Amino acid sequence: MQKIAIAIQWDFLRQFRYNILYAALLVTLIYILILLNLPENPFREKLLIFLIFNDPAALGMLFVGSLILYERSENTLEALWVTPLQHWQYVLSKTLTLTFLAIFSSLAMALIGYGWRFQYVYFLAGICLTASLFTLLGMAAVGSCKNFNQYLLRVAGILVPTALPFLNFFEITDTLWWYLLPSQAGLLLLEAAFLPVEGWQIAYALLYLVVWNAGAFWLAVKVLGRMKG
Repeated sequence: MQKIAIAIQWDFLRQFRYNILYAALLVTLIYILILLNLPENPFREKLLIFLIFNDPAALGMLFVGSLILYERSENTLEALWVTPLQHWQYVLSKTLTLTFLAIFSSLAMALIGYGWRFQYVYFLAGICLTASLFTLLGMAAVGSCKNFNQYLLRVAGILVPTALPFLNFFEITDTLWWYLLPSQAGLLLLEAAFLPVEGWQIAYALLYLVVWNAGAFWLAVKVLGRMKG
């Protein structure tokens, strides 16, 4: 636990140094301004969910890729290999710190843009499991990337399919195929925080995201090991 606590402390310091914290704050402020200026309409809650979901999904992947590429360019990763910090602890530290940023940002958006009367358990479950998953997928994707442009192409390849469940969400399609995508599960948990959702959908969302997080964590640790080699 002490190693993880130290790694978390250093990760927050690096995020401050690389301006990740400032970027997260800026994006949050922009989203809040958008929410405050949304007109009253029947789709207000859905637009709120759409913006909040994009925060941990897209930004978590971009931030973790930027951090690892920065660390690689400054030979920070090479220095880590000779420390007692294990690969899984490095991955866990990155995941926890970026998930914390996602929680802070998303809560600010929800409280200011909507109010305090929503289901916090579903909200936090959706944010935590979604942010951690996309952070882990980002760590797995950045492994063999040489620069940020190459990483952006991989991020696009991941994020474009994850947007498909929004077709059901905005009633453009009505299919169960999107339930194969983990983004559908995260979207359902966020939706349950503001709108009625059936019990089986919540159970599916929680279980599916836990399974995906476990697999993504294993993959991120394996990729990090190959980076060392």
